[in-house]
Amino acid sequence: MNIKENVEHKLFEFNSDLVLIHSDIMQGFDVPFTNRKSVLSSHINHLESLKTDLRIWMPAFNYDFCKGKDYEVNRAPSQVGILTEYFRKNIAAWRTSVPVFSFTGIGANPAISISGTIDPFGAGSAFDYLYQNDGVLMHYGSQIYSSTILHYAERMSGCLSYRYDKLFVGNVWDALENNTPVRFNFHVRPLDRHLDYNWAKISDDVTKNGILSIFKNEKTNVLLCKVKPLIDFWISCMQEDPLYFLDDESKSWVRPMLDNLGRKFMIADFETP
Repeated sequence: MNIKENVEHKLFEFNSDLVLIHSDIMQGFDVPFTNRKSVLSSHINHLESLKTDLRIWMPAFNYDFCKGKDYEVNRAPSQVGILTEYFRKNIAAWRTSVPVFSFTGIGANPAISISGTIDPFGAGSAFDYLYQNDGVLMHYGSQIYSSTILHYAERMSGCLSYRYDKLFVGNVWDALENNTPVRFNFHVRPLDRHLDYNWAKISDDVTKNGILSIFKNEKTNVLLCKVKPLIDFWISCMQEDPLYFLDDESKSWVRPMLDNLGRKFMIADFETP
């Protein structure tokens, strides 16, 4: 079987119709180049043909809300790749109203609430919806280091200590130009300090434990896994070692600072709230 057939077989084995796709078309399925629009359309056609009635989600992340701008659901462009923006503008039937970490998709709208203070990685979030509804994570040409759902595992583990909560306040404008004031709680990296993840170890661990499937040749790279076992595994790793995700350089200052503080990081430790 070729790579596409192997991916189709794995999706059939997963028995799920809901898939979140992070994309980098440079290592997607082999698509002949004609023009930009036809290439993007061909990639979407390949993805839609993988499984009947597939509910495809793509990130449409836009970080301008954190820079003081309002979030306009129908207008804010996706800032995470050309395929996601093409999908948003030409294919998707809906977009979530959550600032920054918004998603677009086809199929049932998850209708993520923006009432109260929004936690984009907490209970009731889009990531939580994927976890609760047997979702699949696909990296279509992209690498595991773009797995934003890792931050959902951090939050839900209950032992996240090396990031801190920072509140952003602004407005969400929906398709009917209705304005909703919102409070957005984002757990951010410490300001002006190195904090990064040991992605080589993270990838090796989920592969060795049979959670992540890799389909690769000289042109194409596709990663697939079920969301629930991935998150359950990552939460168990964090509960065993709260700094599990971090690389050695990060651990070298994070661990002694946490030990000295005797608590998790707070915004006042790094910046003026």
